Amino acid sequence: MTLPIGPDGLPLLSAEELATAPLAALDDARRQTPVLRTDPARVMVLRAAAVQRLSTDPGLLQLPGAQYATAMGIPPGRCRAFLESFMLMTNGADHQHLRGAFARTFAHPVVKSKRALVREVADAIMADLPRGVAFDFLATGAARLPAEVIATVLGLPVDQSAWFAGQVYSLSRSLMVPYAIDQHDEIDAAAGALFAFVADALDRRRADPRDDFLSMLATDESARALPPEVLIYQVMGIILAGSDTTRSALNMTVGRLLQDRPLWDDVLADRSLIPAAIDEALRIEPPVGSLPRFAPAAIKVDGHKVGAGQVVALSTLSAMRDEGRVANPKRFDLHRKDRARPHLVFGGGAHRCLGEMLARIELEEGLAALMDAAPDIELIEAPRMLGVSGIRRSTPMIVRIPARAETRRSCF
Repeated sequence: MTLPIGPDGLPLLSAEELATAPLAALDDARRQTPVLRTDPARVMVLRAAAVQRLSTDPGLLQLPGAQYATAMGIPPGRCRAFLESFMLMTNGADHQHLRGAFARTFAHPVVKSKRALVREVADAIMADLPRGVAFDFLATGAARLPAEVIATVLGLPVDQSAWFAGQVYSLSRSLMVPYAIDQHDEIDAAAGALFAFVADALDRRRADPRDDFLSMLATDESARALPPEVLIYQVMGIILAGSDTTRSALNMTVGRLLQDRPLWDDVLADRSLIPAAIDEALRIEPPVGSLPRFAPAAIKVDGHKVGAGQVVALSTLSAMRDEGRVANPKRFDLHRKDRARPHLVFGGGAHRCLGEMLARIELEEGLAALMDAAPDIELIEAPRMLGVSGIRRSTPMIVRIPARAETRRSCF
């Protein structure tokens, strides 16, 4: 399909059309143009080289929360206040100040020390999966893992993880483009409920510190220097980032391996392939379809001018399918030699995902635990990933574990 050209010379494909278009349409658009106009104030960068370069370009800003909320038509309330305060939606000194308050808590050695704890949670969840009947792995396994891990690591009540995960999944819709304004009341109510929940949890840890991340934040000098409401919004954002995208990523990773059973068998036989399997799943069907940026001054993208004041969506989904950067991009290759480093799905520059290490550990240990608990798991209905921008959503995956499935324990 040949795309129409707008008055500024950029090919046009609206955000609404993109949201329901097949991925083949995105591939076709990338071959025609490096940059696409999706809205009068918004463009999407499609090709890998430009996405990678611009993701670390200090001349582009993270889209400020207030501007994003205005552009999406989000009314005043707890959801909007969260977006305006969360570190992901800030820049410069404000961003450094907020992120710095979490530097000690999310330092790689601290997070790596939690691997055994993550595996313990994963083993319990996978051992609890139904046997002999069809069930939805997304709801029963993939969603439980990040919710229960983040609860365990932060120090939130694990028995309430399903409840706060539900609030998080509602709130995460505030980061999906276009914004579902018809669902705003539910989204704003979820933001309010999650705010009260985190505020109470922090108060409890100040009174009774323990060996968990919330206690570290409650006693950390940098974190304590933040206004209480601002700290609560940061923890809300961390819970959101650590729950929604990871459940989709695990569901799609398992689904992709089961769709091509020899791939599952290869990883089952050689657990050292688990990181490669996760990298490929994140590349082919990333849970984050684009990285939002803002152009305070005009920029050029492969010869195309993007004016000042434009929202620039860096399409990780398109970039990681770019034939100019990845050989046979549709092929799930456990031994791929042209794997991009660092992985684009976790962003770039000052805003690279703070919880990347925890997410990787969850995915690695979750997949290993499932393979140990249910090596003979059978795929009945494969999942699909919905959307192309911002946070994407996985559909359910229906599977069955034979009643007498073999169980074996290995360490990843």
